[in-house]
Amino acid sequence: MNAVAVAVPSIPREDWTAHPRFRTQALLLGSHSNFRRVSRYLVDQAAREEFVGLHSLFDRWIAAMRSHEAYEERKLYPYLEYRWRVSLDEARTGHSELHARADEVAEAFRSLARPADSTESSTDNPVLRALQAHDRTLDDHLNVEEEAVVPLLLALDPEEFNRYYRSPLSMLIPAHRG
Repeated sequence: MNAVAVAVPSIPREDWTAHPRFRTQALLLGSHSNFRRVSRYLVDQAAREEFVGLHSLFDRWIAAMRSHEAYEERKLYPYLEYRWRVSLDEARTGHSELHARADEVAEAFRSLARPADSTESSTDNPVLRALQAHDRTLDDHLNVEEEAVVPLLLALDPEEFNRYYRSPLSMLIPAHRG
């Protein structure tokens, strides 16, 4: 860790778009926007009971999100924690919660293939319930992550951001063993 005390930046969400380095965060925020959009599409389709291809779409979408999470946990979070002396454990916990909700969605899709239990309501839609729970967890996680991460990234000067973006973590944090 840095031995120097570091002032952790705080930039309100409503000020982000006016920040001169906001455009450098388009990829992160664009990914989050797309994750929200796909999640809401899945919920809408399940609400209409339009299940054809939905499980496959969910699986591909989850794979993309897992790649995004891996980048965050292997490079972004460690760098920001080192640089700003903060903890991003709450964001990591959000990833774990999303994995649990994704498992519930997968189980709900599997339940569609099983014969209906005579005690189940004909209006029961386990896929919809699971996707709604996943959507809420995703939105909560992305809000936590954006509030914690975006101000820290915006506070990096352009040279430091470019160094972060182009360098492996081992060059950014000398003691880090990736």
